[in-house]
Amino acid sequence: MIHLIETTHAGSVPASELPDWALSHGVTSLSTAEVMHLCGLPANQVSQRMASLRKGGKLFSPARGLWVPIPPEYRTWGAPDPMGYIDDMMAHLGAGYLVGWLTAAERHGASHHAAQVFQVATDKTVRARAFGRSRLEFYARSYVGSATQSAELLRNTGACVASPGATMLMLAADPGMCGGMSNVANLVIELAEEHLDFEAEATTDAPLFPDAAARRLGWLLDAFGAGAPDGLAGYCAALASEPSFLSPSSARTGRLDSKWRIVVNEEVDPDI
Repeated sequence: MIHLIETTHAGSVPASELPDWALSHGVTSLSTAEVMHLCGLPANQVSQRMASLRKGGKLFSPARGLWVPIPPEYRTWGAPDPMGYIDDMMAHLGAGYLVGWLTAAERHGASHHAAQVFQVATDKTVRARAFGRSRLEFYARSYVGSATQSAELLRNTGACVASPGATMLMLAADPGMCGGMSNVANLVIELAEEHLDFEAEATTDAPLFPDAAARRLGWLLDAFGAGAPDGLAGYCAALASEPSFLSPSSARTGRLDSKWRIVVNEEVDPDI
């Protein structure tokens, strides 16, 4: 979140010029209190004055009391790419977060199928919302905070994005959110090819995820020639839990892969 609100600017910015002023000063979002300070407005006039700017496509409000200026190139869309405001929005909501699943995979170069939603893991319940061309979906996950330590701050936005290794684990943990196991296989293979250092990330973060996530990931890497990391194999070998199902939504029968302690209950057919 970038804020350069100084006392010297108090009451000096006409409300009609606020979005352009913010963009020219590198300010990515404004709270209602900051709008009041800059424009010299009483609290009961902020929403009314911002309404005309929203109608003109110059700013939007991703959360109550937060105003985000829209760069000119995005004004016909109604909102910019969520990567540009997700950090400000989650800070405003007081929620920890991690951009993940299909969205993180795409940002890391695995764009076999373009993500249709902007997927975010959070440490508290946050409702889904849509702005411009983007729909944002939020899923409460216990690993937010811990996995964030190995996350990457996306250049120029400061958005917290799951590392390639953590992204693989997220995909494997929730295949139903990611187009099914065959699509997860496509993405895992692409990520492994693009990010040769994923092993350390995946092995470090594996304990934060259900055992099934590490087992599925290892099995996919092994089965489709991406190479099974020794660290991940060692981690899975030490797990004492019952075998996991390759597909959580398929029939609870299938052959047991003893190496990965995975019941292969679905045929996985990646197309890359």
